[in-house]
Order: sequence, then C-alpha cells, then structure tokens
Amino acid sequence: MEDKVKIDPDLCTGCGICVAMCPKQILDIDPKSGLCKVTDQDKCDLLGGCEYQCPTGAITINPS
Repeated sequence: MEDKVKIDPDLCTGCGICVAMCPKQILDIDPKSGLCKVTDQDKCDLLGGCEYQCPTGAITINPS
C-alpha cells in the first residue's frame, strides 16, 4: 500500500509549518535529520493542509 503522505527530503527544510498546522498531529521534525517525518500514516485526514502550506512543495498527499 502506498503512503498517504510523502515528504521529499530533498525539498524539506524542516521549517515546521506543517507540524504546527496538522490537526491530526501526525507530522514531526526528526531530531537526527532535522526534516519532517510522518509518525502515523493511518491517521491522516487527507485534507491536504500540510501540502498547501509547505513553502517548498515537499509534501504530497496521495488520497488513494
């Protein structure tokens, strides 16, 4: 099964905007890499706020 939320590590800057606005609190900044990571794919509501708010376009929501 394909991930609902994909984060491109080449585009992510670890700014934390997505983490702050995620209503399901499934995004976090990894302390080792400093980049965003998904903590629970199954809890994603698929509304895509994180995708729209990401200033670098690093997040992609896959609704299927």
